[in-house]
Amino acid sequence: MSGRDSVRLVARREIVERGTEKAFVVSTIVSLVVIACVAVLPNLLGIGGKDEYTVAVVDRSMQPIADAAVRAADAFDADVTLGGDDPDATLAGGGVRAQEKPDDKLVEILQAANARVRSAAALRDAGLGDREAADALSPPALRVTTVEPVNEAAEERGGFAFIAVLLLYGQLIGMGYFVAMGVVEEKSSRVVELLLSTLRPRHLLTGKIVGLGLLGLGQLLLLGVVGLAAAGVSGALDVDGDVLVAAGLALVWFTVGYAFYAAAFACAASLVSRQEDLQSVISPLSIVLMVGFFVSFGVAADPDGTLAKVTSYIPPVAPMTMPPRIALGEASTVEIVGALAVTLGATALLVPLAARIYSGAVLRTGGTIKLRDAWRAAQA
Repeated sequence: MSGRDSVRLVARREIVERGTEKAFVVSTIVSLVVIACVAVLPNLLGIGGKDEYTVAVVDRSMQPIADAAVRAADAFDADVTLGGDDPDATLAGGGVRAQEKPDDKLVEILQAANARVRSAAALRDAGLGDREAADALSPPALRVTTVEPVNEAAEERGGFAFIAVLLLYGQLIGMGYFVAMGVVEEKSSRVVELLLSTLRPRHLLTGKIVGLGLLGLGQLLLLGVVGLAAAGVSGALDVDGDVLVAAGLALVWFTVGYAFYAAAFACAASLVSRQEDLQSVISPLSIVLMVGFFVSFGVAADPDGTLAKVTSYIPPVAPMTMPPRIALGEASTVEIVGALAVTLGATALLVPLAARIYSGAVLRTGGTIKLRDAWRAAQA
């Protein structure tokens, strides 16, 4: 059997066995539901939209202030409605009454409306007509210009970047753990001895990584399609060409990051023979992934800052720091290509090293094997 056929056979086995496991199917369904809810519920619940307030008027003398508040609310990114059985505030006795402390934004709207009404009255008392008073109180707005182009969709893209990083982190650590679990299960059950009687260690490792990688990529693609479709239908995100490109590049970064971490997880798992010892050898890798996850928040907050640019070229964290920069439009083509080249180069160096350690350790049982001993065993 050729090496290619061996890898294909092992990959098919991993896809069928892991893909039909109840835990994998259930986790996929739960993830789909969560992603759909995250995309749809904010708009349905009014989260992120305009603040809405109701104001009641007791004294007729306060009616002009209430009317002015309705007109001025839009400038505060809010809506004010008059009346209601349970108003947020009541205009009475020359002031504002409320059951409990009213929202600060509502108070600002009412104060601004009060100032406008009283200023208009003062101008009329000074001899200005209604039109002149209105013109004096509504001067032309200042024209705002920026040196850098303004990204109107930045807030939407920020939410997309956060979800993308969350999915990438979950997939990388989840599929890495799948790889590690598979290696230890085969060692503890002695199945690996049967497999290696017909397969070479590097072909077994490559097939396992490829199979689980395709499974994880398919799952991530499904989650992405459902999430983008739900966000587009609900109006939570304008799914345009830039978003689709960013989503596609996120899949590319998952593939690169998965290849890097899967080799490392498999290498670490081959050093132990019991499930109880697995956590101790993969913890450092999990910590590195977690560090990259938290660093991505800082990158999303300042995607053009020093932290973002430096971490884009550090292979262990680049798969989680580059996607938010791409989603927010702050990564140039040169940076994307350069970061991919560096991470691919690091992966190309790591995979053969991991395969060698795996080859030297996968048939050895007992306690935890030292890296040096595994390396020497492979050489022998």
